[in-house]
Amino acid sequence: MSVFSFDEKTGSLSLIKHPVDSGFPASGTELIELFEQSSYCDLEVISANIGKLFAQSENYQEESLVIAKAINASIVINIDEKNMLAEATITTAKGGALLSMEDAQKALADVGVKKGVSPRALDTFLGQQLEQPAGSVYSAIVAHGRNPKKGSDAKFVRLCSTAQDRVLSPQATEGGKVDMKDLGAIITVKPGMALMQRVAATYGEDGYTVFGDLIPANPGNEYQLQPFEGTKIDPNNPNMLIADSKGVPVALPHGMRVDDVLCFDNVDVSTGHVDFDGSVIISGDIKDGMRVKANGDITVLGFVESGIVESKSAVTIMQGAIGRKRENDDAFTCQIIAQRTISITYAQYCDIKTEQDLFIERQALHCDLSARRLIRVGKADDPQGKIIGGNILDAIRVETGELGAPAGIKTRVLLAQNWFELRDKQIQIADFEKILASKSASLEQARDKAKKIPSAAQRQLFLDKITANEQQIQTRAANVQRQKKLIKQKIARLLATSRLKVNELMYSGVELKIAKETMQFARIYPPHLIHLSEGKITLSF
Repeated sequence: MSVFSFDEKTGSLSLIKHPVDSGFPASGTELIELFEQSSYCDLEVISANIGKLFAQSENYQEESLVIAKAINASIVINIDEKNMLAEATITTAKGGALLSMEDAQKALADVGVKKGVSPRALDTFLGQQLEQPAGSVYSAIVAHGRNPKKGSDAKFVRLCSTAQDRVLSPQATEGGKVDMKDLGAIITVKPGMALMQRVAATYGEDGYTVFGDLIPANPGNEYQLQPFEGTKIDPNNPNMLIADSKGVPVALPHGMRVDDVLCFDNVDVSTGHVDFDGSVIISGDIKDGMRVKANGDITVLGFVESGIVESKSAVTIMQGAIGRKRENDDAFTCQIIAQRTISITYAQYCDIKTEQDLFIERQALHCDLSARRLIRVGKADDPQGKIIGGNILDAIRVETGELGAPAGIKTRVLLAQNWFELRDKQIQIADFEKILASKSASLEQARDKAKKIPSAAQRQLFLDKITANEQQIQTRAANVQRQKKLIKQKIARLLATSRLKVNELMYSGVELKIAKETMQFARIYPPHLIHLSEGKITLSF
């Protein structure tokens, strides 16, 4: 027979009789043992009442017989500082009622949580009450705010192929062979042809806090189509760029240009040097000693043999470029210079410079290479090309399969060399700040003297001039601070993005310089990435 009585209404567990009257249990310890063996063991013990039951007292009948109490599960909701997360903490029941879904939802509503509640996560969280010990505490995130999504920037979709597109992705004829002899005719556009379509920027997607407050999205950057020479905006569609003249299309960042095109089978002594205002397409080779210069794209389907190619746009050379072997510091007999991307299959004894990216499909042998951004030797996804000997005089990123050669041929790689120019600008700005500070101090002294001028009119005249000069200095100082911040950001970005990636092997004899930091390598290295970390050249395998 049980010695306990449980009141469902109050959740109290009592002894049926006082131990003095029943003679059982004989002690507090025995009572606790009985309690722990009973079905009420999850209830919260009231130790003070148990102690009084077994204390000697003449008025023991007045002592409470309640020894334990049922405690319902409780929940507390905490919101993070940014109002983006709601964390629920449950203290499990001690013989009392479990928390229901309605209880949890009410607790969330009471603290103002309106959005981002996951019913599934909340249900799983509540279900853990059955697995946790009585009176234990556990927590979980039950509501998430949503960060706003920035809109997409305006995009420009090209609707026609350029010479570079055709050469790098040639189309097969009916017989299965690639024929690019008529490349100039194939890519020529006529007035009225669609060249490029602008896709407007999107607004983005607003976010919200768990309280339901709106977090506005930042719209994408809006850019307008730019009609360059030989193109115009379609009068019926402001988002469409069309050709305004016949010629070869040239892709530019926010628009296109249509160039006049000059086509050659070969460039040799029979044609003479070429200097053309538009684009040039050569279906054969540029022969020894010849020079081709153009304001537009230059496309060569054959070889460049000790020739000079110079473009204010892009250069594409299908078969490769080869110069004569150099002795000591002799000038290169083969030079390729462009303001935009250079794409070439193979290069040997060449001086190649671009203001943008340089792509070499197979190998660069004893060349001087320079690019403002990326030099990649090999195909795009996983470059496996080779850079053997020579110098990479500047780039931000270099990607290749192999660097150097087993014989330990000296190969120099210089990255982030623009750092020196930016550093010089920082020094110039610091010097100019000193000059402005000196002038400002001189004006302050002049102001003190002007205040002592007896004549009020003359005194005010001098003070006005000083004030005007001070305002001019403040304006210049503000401009200097903006330049100083901008250059600091440029240096940080340059150092953070400069890296050399080798996908196969790097041989001994390689010398690497990133900004002002230098490292030489005297053994073979497996695939790795080299970059700056805390100002030091670091290898990551």
